Amino acid sequence: MAERISKKILYVFIYLVAVTSSILSIGYSSAEEKSETILTTGVAMAGQPDSRRNAIEDAMRNAVEEAMGTIVNVELLVENKAIVNEKILSQTKGYIQNYKVNSEEEKNGLYRVQIEATVKLGKVRDDMEAAGLLMKRKQMPRLMVLTMPRTDPQLISPGKQYVDSAAGVVEGVFLKKKFSMVDINQHISKQKLAQASGNRDKLIALARDTGAELLVLTDAIRYFERNVVLYGSNYDIFRSEIQLRVIETGTGKVIYSGSKQGEPSASMDAVYDASRELANAAIESILQKWSSDVNNATTYKLTIARMDFNSLEKLEKQIRNISGVDNLYRRAFEAGQGHFDIEYRGTADDLIKKLTSIKSPSLSITGMSQQTIEAVAQ
Repeated sequence: MAERISKKILYVFIYLVAVTSSILSIGYSSAEEKSETILTTGVAMAGQPDSRRNAIEDAMRNAVEEAMGTIVNVELLVENKAIVNEKILSQTKGYIQNYKVNSEEEKNGLYRVQIEATVKLGKVRDDMEAAGLLMKRKQMPRLMVLTMPRTDPQLISPGKQYVDSAAGVVEGVFLKKKFSMVDINQHISKQKLAQASGNRDKLIALARDTGAELLVLTDAIRYFERNVVLYGSNYDIFRSEIQLRVIETGTGKVIYSGSKQGEPSASMDAVYDASRELANAAIESILQKWSSDVNNATTYKLTIARMDFNSLEKLEKQIRNISGVDNLYRRAFEAGQGHFDIEYRGTADDLIKKLTSIKSPSLSITGMSQQTIEAVAQ
């Protein structure tokens, strides 16, 4: 009888902790939501019963459109006008946290208002992500998930099952968010994967050769912590830790790195939960980076073959004068090849069009990916 009561108390306690954690989590998310105040104007036909309301709604719509322009470029919004209207602008009020009317007037048959609206950027971005607009902004990047387990004598043997389980959960989270996945089994032989195992640069090269623009490296470890006796049964309790890194295969740049310790547990649930939490944090970081790319320069790696040093200096000067180029860094010049990093505000396609417009020396593009460009001087 006493044991039954103890179990009931335990279950009630676990339930209350879970509910409290959920409430706190929701409150924290709402408090952390990013917003932006936008000054905008709206107009409507005058002389109608709803003229003022229609003008305010038009101003709200304009504020949301302006907010979208800080997340993706205007050209993309125009190209996907039907999706934007259906998925985003049809529910404008849901993105407005608050607003105030600064001025209003009726003139020449129009009712005009100027408002100061606070737009929920987080919600706008989430819905743009759901509509696939952020993916299109980055030209639908492909992603590969690989494991990179550590070697540690304290780890529970064999250990591979834990890192594979973590990688499976991570892959599932990215798939749910509509990332395009590259299947390892279809593109990389077991022999090549074994040869690259544990070597970060080799794994990046493997992923890049399959066409993946992003590589997610996953690791999961599990240590024995203690043994407990619960209701007459023995349980081994383990401590787990998950590590996750997201790398641009074209540049080798790490765009997310995080680790998470799971709660001590006898089951694999702690591994699954920590993997899921890290994967969601990685996606959030990736989307924030993509959003900021609209207003910030992206780094492209440019390799130019058949160059002599005099032509190299002349070409550098012309590239620096290209509209949208913030900086140009020469990384190496050897065997007639120049290697550069270009900070450019725009897409790779836009940059290539401007590079091929250079006349002396002219450039012929021989290869490209999302953030790498290969060319030959003519």
